[in-house]
Amino acid sequence: MKLSNGILTAAGVSCVLCVLLSLAALGFDQFAYSKIDPYNALTLCLDNYYTMSHWAYLLYDLFHLFVIAVFALLLAESVSWEAWMGGGASIISTLADMGSISVNTFIVMAGLKAMALGKPSGLVTPEAGYELIGTTFDFADASFGIVGTIFLGTAAIKATGMSRIAGWFLLASLPVGFLQFAEVGLRMPWTLFVDSWVTPLDEVVQQVLFGLAFWIVLRQRQERNGTERGSGAIRNPPLQGGVAG
Repeated sequence: MKLSNGILTAAGVSCVLCVLLSLAALGFDQFAYSKIDPYNALTLCLDNYYTMSHWAYLLYDLFHLFVIAVFALLLAESVSWEAWMGGGASIISTLADMGSISVNTFIVMAGLKAMALGKPSGLVTPEAGYELIGTTFDFADASFGIVGTIFLGTAAIKATGMSRIAGWFLLASLPVGFLQFAEVGLRMPWTLFVDSWVTPLDEVVQQVLFGLAFWIVLRQRQERNGTERGSGAIRNPPLQGGVAG
């Protein structure tokens, strides 16, 4: 299956949106933490910046799903089965992250906000069971993320150009994946640093490399098409001359 130029262009645009959303989420979090203790969940749920950071991360995951699928399919055109394994595991990881963010945004934060405003939340302890669900999603996110990074990075380093560079970066970022796995269920200063700075900046670099890989493939295709059209024109020169009088 050969990806069309339109799909590659859409994936490149999605990479730009992912970068903007990741930086926006990082900024919103820092605005919120500058005013409120990052461990005070009851007050944070009332902060608009903190809410917007969750929405930014959720939208990031939606675009990232498309980007990672296109990148895996692009590698699968010329590389081996590792691209399918890595892409599938990375997609599951992203879906798990979306589940974790959704539970926190639409259930836990909503219940805590109701409690903070003195309204009935509908739940006696809003965080109890849902924290376990969120932790399960986080575990799936981290574990499948490590597997996806290993296989996708291995497939990418077998390619050429920017895709290979992206592959080496994926493999080099494996320690970040292990940190995310180690922090599941924890809320400590180092985990806050990983969530607030390390992960978003890692995502930004990753999306930039993916976007450059898509752009280079598009440019190579355009150059190849131009060369083929030029060769065709030389092989079949236009008829010269006019009508005899």
